[in-house]
Amino acid sequence: MSNITTTQTGAALGAAVSGLDPSAALSEDEKAQVRQAFLDHKVIFIRGQQMSDPELLEFSSIFGEVLYDPRPVDYHRELDTDYPGLIDVVSNIEVDGKPIGALGTGEAVWHTDTMPMPNGALVLHGLEVPDAGANTRFINTAAAYRALPEKLKETIDRKIVIHGRKNYNLVVGEDGEEFDRSQSPGPWVPLVRRHGETGEQALFLGRQADGYIVGLPLEESDAILEEVWSYVLKDEFRWEHEWQQGDTVIWDNRCTVHSRGAVVAGRRRMHRTTVSGEWPSW
Repeated sequence: MSNITTTQTGAALGAAVSGLDPSAALSEDEKAQVRQAFLDHKVIFIRGQQMSDPELLEFSSIFGEVLYDPRPVDYHRELDTDYPGLIDVVSNIEVDGKPIGALGTGEAVWHTDTMPMPNGALVLHGLEVPDAGANTRFINTAAAYRALPEKLKETIDRKIVIHGRKNYNLVVGEDGEEFDRSQSPGPWVPLVRRHGETGEQALFLGRQADGYIVGLPLEESDAILEEVWSYVLKDEFRWEHEWQQGDTVIWDNRCTVHSRGAVVAGRRRMHRTTVSGEWPSW
């Protein structure tokens, strides 16, 4: 019999999963329990367990196909993983003046990940956790959608949004010329999407203070998205994970947005996998 237990955070999302060694071979029943906890709580975490990269890849496969994404980034990927493209290194550590991973020490704004097809899940394993800062914050966008005023729900019904790739009004094209966000190269997705497994509806947003609702004047689009974000950012929909050494956090990218605080002090080294999703539908 399985010893797995799930303890909710008491917030709008998130649960601790215990009685589980993610580095071990799991039974089909254990995998099913972990996956159900993930679907039920949208973010789950496992405390204090170390995984090798092959073990991380095997564990990540519980949530779907691990994607290969050889993004052209300027850091020493080869110094910290034998699986570049399958495992992303997130770190503020530098070797010979060059980082071994992405994202460094800065804060990350609220966002949903896209590739351009939106990911189903992300798995983040903490190999080195800084002394202060860099907590990961999550918002339940399904709960936020349910709480919207009916008039706003009607306004955004069947609207398509471009998940822009910049956090300012004008983005720069490949030729160096500026153009407005209505011309962003980001993917077009429903602003309200239906979860491919649970059927639950949720807001599907890109980066905070970004994005464009297709077919509207930019100013009108901005006003609607700002109003939507004003509800999404309410404390009642959020939860913050305080990292400890060896934590693994898994979140459902289809019904959450997430952000990260800046690293205040210490080394940070995380290994992250990205799991396939489905194209969003109404």
